[in-house]
Amino acid sequence: MKQRIWSSLSLMLMVTLTCPSSVIADEHIQSPSQLLFCHENEQAFPWVMTVDGESQGLDIELLTQVSQKLNIDIDYIALPWKRCLHHLELSKVDGAFAASYKQERLHMGRFPVTLKGNLDANRRIHTSGYSLYIPKNSDLGWNGETFINLTGEISIQNGFSIGDRLTALGIPVVEFQGPMANLIKVKEARVAGTALQTDRADQILKQNPELADAIEKYPIPISSKPYYLMLSFKLVRSHPDFVELLWETLAEVRDSTEMEAVQADFYAQHN
Repeated sequence: MKQRIWSSLSLMLMVTLTCPSSVIADEHIQSPSQLLFCHENEQAFPWVMTVDGESQGLDIELLTQVSQKLNIDIDYIALPWKRCLHHLELSKVDGAFAASYKQERLHMGRFPVTLKGNLDANRRIHTSGYSLYIPKNSDLGWNGETFINLTGEISIQNGFSIGDRLTALGIPVVEFQGPMANLIKVKEARVAGTALQTDRADQILKQNPELADAIEKYPIPISSKPYYLMLSFKLVRSHPDFVELLWETLAEVRDSTEMEAVQADFYAQHN
């Protein structure tokens, strides 16, 4: 039965992507009239930023194209990340992005999964990595598995999943709100280093020469992993076929030539 449903959804998706963007794939799929998604209220370059109260970034560009394909309006609200996930858990929002996989988040909402019930990385919203940022001339390093010459704490953003990995390695971790605050702690020698999402930390250093003069990125990344658009249990229960189509369309648009052009233009504007 699951295979027949999946085949039907795949066929409907193919129709969607070959039809005008204002036409939904199949009139028999019941879709909501509008969706509300939350995202982190910190500046998460290049994926999502809030500028003059408006959500911008590559994830927003991607979801805008998806909304056009499916002929549905999507509104956004910026919240502290933990509150965003709590809103998802209570179905106060229909979705939350961009969320890395953590087992404890399974009771908050749905990740996209395969027919066998495994996490489906192909339907991610984007891939992002973490890097180690340290004071210049520091002896601290990372060999791909653990830290070298660590004396002190490693800071992370409050509530971010990289903390689980560091804690599992026995690393003393301290949390601060936002990437800027963490980089400042490194500059002030309040922590030995900080583990931050690479794209956003690099952008902050690029825009703040005083930090860039004092801090360097260690050349070996700490990790790279997929991030997802999580959907509320309420939305999944009320529109099960639509949510599968939504995730499938997201994956198709993400890898499209149109999105490649959007990304090139975005980075050209921010260089």
